[in-house]
Amino acid sequence: MKSEKENKEQNGNDRRMLVILLILLLITLVAVAISVWAIWFRGKGPVLTPDYAPKDIEANAEPIGDESDKKLEQPEGGGAVSLTYSKEVSISISEKSATLLFANPTRSNQDMVICLVIDDVIILQSGRLTPGNKVTRLNLADGACDRLAEGGYDGKLIVYYYDRTTGERAMVNTEIAVCVTVVR
Repeated sequence: MKSEKENKEQNGNDRRMLVILLILLLITLVAVAISVWAIWFRGKGPVLTPDYAPKDIEANAEPIGDESDKKLEQPEGGGAVSLTYSKEVSISISEKSATLLFANPTRSNQDMVICLVIDDVIILQSGRLTPGNKVTRLNLADGACDRLAEGGYDGKLIVYYYDRTTGERAMVNTEIAVCVTVVR
């Protein structure tokens, strides 16, 4: 038969093992909770800008009406662009769209894709905008509404240029500071 001293030691060891098991169980539960959040509830990452021009022309594009403009001179292996834009962007969360003015005048010899970025998060990305077309309304990226609250933001339009013949993205892009107003 065990002595009283041995029983106390055994009970102390049992308690330590129980505490260790509870700590390990707690760590496992925290790890599972973080994994579930990361897989199902975390916001989607940024939309990547393609290296080649999207095949789809922007559905919201409309002609500018400047067909009489002559194309800009294009150096061999390079491009030339002209831009028309407004520094004000309005976002309607209820409509899941942005109102802006961005045009790729007929004089340009590059296709363009524009992205609206706020705090390093891509809020919207257009389809391909060919010379002679403009957009005044674009749809927000999936999940963008969940990241925005009513108010004003400092944002930027990033303009990516694509060769009209090969579809390859140019080595340069343009960043334009804009004021973004978000409403319900």
